[in-house]
Amino acid sequence: MMGIIIIESRPLMNDPQPDKHPLEQAPKRHPLEQPPASRPAGEPRQRVNLRIPSVTPKATYVLIAINVVLFLLRAFSVQIDEQLFLWGANHAPDIFQKGEYYRLLTAMFLHAGVYNENGGFALQYSIHIISNMYVLYAVGMSMERLFGHTRFLIVYLLGGLTGSIVSALLMGPNVYSVGASGAVFAILGAEFVYLWHHRQLMGAAGRARRQSLVALAVITFIGGLLSQLSSDGLQIDNWGHAGGLVGGLVLSWVISPILNLRQHPDHPNELLGEDINPLRKHYWFVSLYATVLVILTFVGVFLSRR
Repeated sequence: MMGIIIIESRPLMNDPQPDKHPLEQAPKRHPLEQPPASRPAGEPRQRVNLRIPSVTPKATYVLIAINVVLFLLRAFSVQIDEQLFLWGANHAPDIFQKGEYYRLLTAMFLHAGVYNENGGFALQYSIHIISNMYVLYAVGMSMERLFGHTRFLIVYLLGGLTGSIVSALLMGPNVYSVGASGAVFAILGAEFVYLWHHRQLMGAAGRARRQSLVALAVITFIGGLLSQLSSDGLQIDNWGHAGGLVGGLVLSWVISPILNLRQHPDHPNELLGEDINPLRKHYWFVSLYATVLVILTFVGVFLSRR
């Protein structure tokens, strides 16, 4: 499936570009290409359609649905809430000493419930899932369109597992951690890498978006540090965020789509963006990355027995 976006053609065609990335090179003999001086002063920049590969997001909806269903299920009663939390939360002693490795995955689909430690309602805790699902929807929809279902899920799941493992290794033994934040941060990292790969195409808008992503990460980590001062027992898992972010950056740096622009063969006034970095070239890297996660898990097992 091909999506269409609109770009300004003149900077792409005429500005001198370093020979580093396919998107930094001008397509040859584009019909809209003119010398900069030939455009009369005040004439608006011409625009050109860019067709790029895209898919209809499906995995994003499924991930959101799983998170929301589990949240609502836990809200039925205090007992269900506590049982699911204790069964699936990321807790280092249960993972590394009891071999409950599934927690590294299940913790990514659980969030703070609607009950406090006394069994009363604490609806303010629902901001945890609301904020995570909002970012997953806002960013995941566009990233799944561009990455495709498989690449998107690889970044989300392996990036989220990276956050879970880093959190289990570095958080204290008394800490129970839940939330999709690590996986969401992996998707944010993937967006940053995609924008960086295509920085010449995205221009000022892409640069502003990259800066906003950096600002979001900094603010979140500062909030995590401040949450350590909280007395209500709820704290932000900065290690999980950091692990997910690094995982997303590393994975997407290798497997992210990279578009090469050329004139569309059937539409002379359009450009065609072709992915020159297909996923099939990097299955070895995905396998290697997953192997490293397994090794880190057994490192945790070894350290827990010392």
